[in-house]
Amino acid sequence: MSTGSDLTKNQETPTPAPGVHQADAHHAVKRIARAGSANLLGAGLSAVANFVLVILITRLWDATTAGTLFALTSLFLIALALSQLGVDQGLIRFLAWNAGRGQSGGNRRMILSGILVALSLALVIMALGVVFASQVAQFLVDAASVQAAEMLTVLAWALPVAATYELFLAVTRGLSKMKPTIVIERMVRPVLQVLAVLAVGLIGGNATTLALAWSAPYAVGLCSVAAWLVVHRHALFRSDQAVTATSPRGDIREFWRFTIPRGLARLAQVGLQRSDIILVTIISGPAIATLYTAVSRFLALGQLATAAIQQVSEPQVAKLLSRNNHDGARLVTRQLTLWSVILATPIYITFVVFADVLLSTFFGESYVAGADSLRILALAMLFAAAMGPMDMLLLMAGRSSLSLINTICALIVDVVACLLLIPIWGATGAAVAWMGAIIVKNVLCYLQVQRTLAISPFSRQGAIAITAIFVIFFILTSLARWVFAENLMTDLLIVSGATLIYASCLWWRRDGLILKS
Repeated sequence: MSTGSDLTKNQETPTPAPGVHQADAHHAVKRIARAGSANLLGAGLSAVANFVLVILITRLWDATTAGTLFALTSLFLIALALSQLGVDQGLIRFLAWNAGRGQSGGNRRMILSGILVALSLALVIMALGVVFASQVAQFLVDAASVQAAEMLTVLAWALPVAATYELFLAVTRGLSKMKPTIVIERMVRPVLQVLAVLAVGLIGGNATTLALAWSAPYAVGLCSVAAWLVVHRHALFRSDQAVTATSPRGDIREFWRFTIPRGLARLAQVGLQRSDIILVTIISGPAIATLYTAVSRFLALGQLATAAIQQVSEPQVAKLLSRNNHDGARLVTRQLTLWSVILATPIYITFVVFADVLLSTFFGESYVAGADSLRILALAMLFAAAMGPMDMLLLMAGRSSLSLINTICALIVDVVACLLLIPIWGATGAAVAWMGAIIVKNVLCYLQVQRTLAISPFSRQGAIAITAIFVIFFILTSLARWVFAENLMTDLLIVSGATLIYASCLWWRRDGLILKS
């Protein structure tokens, strides 16, 4: 798991002149801005679709069926992360790194090796899921074990399809081609998922058909991205040369030295995101898990900006680091942090102020009990947005072992705290546990990036933005709610007014939205 080889090879890379460093950095920022804008639109559609999906499931099925699906799909995503072994992130990082160094000779062999290994593991997990579906269902939700077993079987068969789909998308992103991710993953698959679940709900489908509707769009996505790769195969690999001993980044052993720790970290990360839903289901039952899932889905609306920007920035940051352009990577990091704060922070603060209204409006009065959980989770995400893309920096610099350590520490905090707090506070206890895990992971990432790369995400513009957002969306909106009668129409007017003031401030300070140095 050592990153010594990465450090050695970094040192072998000639360091460009400062002018070249700056030009590379500004070029990377422009590429991220262009691709990030399109990806942000796609991510917005995806987040809204996923949010609507949760609303449909909670409205069209009983709480037990909905909670069971949420628990099983969380288990599915954990199994998906396990099956990939970090190959997706490895492909993104090494394909981009090779492009930055002009050493693409090993790309084909690396892609083939990674996909074959990951797909083989996915097939093994699929077989285990089919064979032990009844036992797993009995453990998760005893009262609904029969229907849960049928749902789990459907999801198990879908696992290899979803794994291959995500790996194919990783190949396109590693080659700096974002269109398949934006169009297929961000738009087509989520919308198909909503339409399929809606259709099944309207015809009165059972739990098994619900699981099928949830998983079937992965097959459509796989066919779409496979067709795109076939059509563009010559353009994508036109720079490939024969594999030679002088293509260090094409070396399979180095690829797996990075990828295996990253795979374990990805598994721990998905576990961190989803294990609380599973634990709530086991300890408090599917009904409480449904409430907690509904609460957590609001976070996706805030995460869409951060995820969209960071996703398109990964290959750009990898190229900068491959050329020893740490000054450029520092500028890009601060730019990413500023944009994340500008886009995500107002959403999270709105969740804090209007938690009860949002839950009752979208899910019904019975879900207002999750308002404190939503506030806690929103505060955790505020902290994460302000800390910047530290984990992504570690990964693109080849420090996958450090990322693994950080995520495991956060997962331990989350699981232990969940076991202690869920029996006492229910969904609120799970939210507190998750908040503690987020803080631990981000602080560890920040300290390690400071020590290894000397890169800080903080900037004067970021501090100004956070202050302005706090004043507009917390202080002013809270005062307005205190002065005027609280009802849905008044709250809509308050949020609209705050948004208008904020947009005016952004326009006034628009020159500061792009960092110069």
